[in-house]
Amino acid sequence: MSDALMAQGQASGTMQRVKTMVTGLERRFQEIASIADVINHVAKHTKLLSFNATIEAARVGEVGRGFSVVASEVRNLAERTASATADINRILPEIKKEIGEAVQGVEQEESEGLLQSGIRLAGLEAARLQAHFMHIATTLHSLKHTLRGLKQAKEGLTRRAFDAVMSEYLAHNPDLLALACCMEPNAFDGRDAEFVNTPGTDASGRYIPYWNRGSGKIVVEPVSGYDTQGENDYYELPRRAGRDVMIEPYDYPVGGRIVKITSLASPFTLNGRFAGVMVADFLLGQLQADLSRNKPFGTGALLLISHGGVYATHPDTHLIGSKADGLPAEALRAITGGERFHYVDEAGVARIFHPLPIGEGDQPWSLLLQFNVAAALRNGAK
Repeated sequence: MSDALMAQGQASGTMQRVKTMVTGLERRFQEIASIADVINHVAKHTKLLSFNATIEAARVGEVGRGFSVVASEVRNLAERTASATADINRILPEIKKEIGEAVQGVEQEESEGLLQSGIRLAGLEAARLQAHFMHIATTLHSLKHTLRGLKQAKEGLTRRAFDAVMSEYLAHNPDLLALACCMEPNAFDGRDAEFVNTPGTDASGRYIPYWNRGSGKIVVEPVSGYDTQGENDYYELPRRAGRDVMIEPYDYPVGGRIVKITSLASPFTLNGRFAGVMVADFLLGQLQADLSRNKPFGTGALLLISHGGVYATHPDTHLIGSKADGLPAEALRAITGGERFHYVDEAGVARIFHPLPIGEGDQPWSLLLQFNVAAALRNGAK
């Protein structure tokens, strides 16, 4: 456990003890109020009895004079008791108000503490995810360096050899759906015409292998849509940007079926000219399964939102790939701007956004940590 989380746990324990003490005072207040009511009731009846005793003492004359004195003292005592009870009843509402304010203050401090814990937790989870994506970016860059190295060696650069490298990289990254290399025409070995419609190519013969595990085992297919406008963002965006790009969630055919994915695409050059892109594909459903294992404060959820404000993951799987239109404009601006942001809505749901830089790109995504504050507090009190 980190020092920050340990300190937060100690602070949370202290706050819980204070809350227990204040709650105990509230119970004591109710007990005092109940006792005061009983005393007031007894005083009223005692005063009535003293009046009756005085009347009876007067009726019997000289014989009842001593009893009349006692009755008078009882009446005076009852009046003082009633006066003291009235003072108590006058003070009790003020005490109740102060206790209520104390309870509200403790709950407010507890909510603020929980929110700050959420902010720290979102930062830790974002760092974990960033490290994961950075590892994948490093894999893509390693593939680029390997290709350049084999290219310089000339006799070492063959399609078969590089296919073996890509297949091996994918096998050692089981959380990836696929690795792809989409080359410009004749940029790989200048022999496209010799490889028309062979594994990992199409009718053009371009080297465009798409190594994937969509069927449950690692196989190669040709990349699709690379030359079709509207379907080739994974190729065109990094080519134009000249840097890593995390692609907005989209549908793509893999293993004979259409799946929702996102891609980290990295362009590369050979001899100073753009030569193609290396691409790593992630199944959005797999990303959701990974994030859903963590329930912040026992009740919350972690969501991944793209730079363009699209849900890459969501507890409601029907919303994966859809626009996050329900979020306020301030939150969407924070996502696009790579900024931290948080708020608590009218339903008491806290939403904490933490920027998530990916690779060497300049279009960060955002990790959203959300939880119901009241439910989290109840869960923490158990």
